[in-house]
Amino acid sequence: MKKERGFSSSVTSKAGNVVLTKWLYNWTVVMGSNFVSIGEEYTVDHWDKKEYVNIRRPEVVRLYNKSMGGVDLMDQMISMYRIFIKSRKWTLQMIMHAIDMALVNSWFEYGKYCNHENLPAKKVMDLLEFEMNFAESLVRCKARIGIKRGRPSNEVTEARIQRTFQTERRPLWGVRLDGVNHLPVVDKRKDGGPLKYSTCQGKSKFLCMKCNVHLCLNKERNCLLLFHTK
Repeated sequence: MKKERGFSSSVTSKAGNVVLTKWLYNWTVVMGSNFVSIGEEYTVDHWDKKEYVNIRRPEVVRLYNKSMGGVDLMDQMISMYRIFIKSRKWTLQMIMHAIDMALVNSWFEYGKYCNHENLPAKKVMDLLEFEMNFAESLVRCKARIGIKRGRPSNEVTEARIQRTFQTERRPLWGVRLDGVNHLPVVDKRKDGGPLKYSTCQGKSKFLCMKCNVHLCLNKERNCLLLFHTK
């Protein structure tokens, strides 16, 4: 027999700690919970073609609708920059989805922290920048800088300086403090480049090979060491 819209039924697991509730609306809705099922049904008005009709809703649907804002917002943000992989294995898809959820929820917490610290909007990363910084940290943290065989190291160093100086920016914390391959090289230009350590001013000819930032390295100050340890 065909059930009318608003009909609901439930089934409980053998252990008694999980219950599935099926509710007939315009489509079939199945919801799982560990504390509530049909419970106390309530009636709501829904538009049906030409008039409003009374539809019964189970308690689990009411509680879900009450708190669904965060869930829907998370799904919306995940869909913007979802991690796509070629494999169709459900296990890998679940792992990638878990990473997506962790990234989005971390970004939400980051936003709360920025609001608490009253940071200006221009200094707050959007979701794309946040995820790109995360990816860069995974790629570069603990990574070693390779030099091709048969090529003098000074040529590689000069090419690295010329290519990266125009886009010089402060490195990520995870990369800055990883303790791997933070070697000084000399910028052969006349004035060097602006210093990036907070307590120093002016310019320096010494450049960190991995972070691509100019730092002091002389008998009075060793900002290269301080920058990569504090």
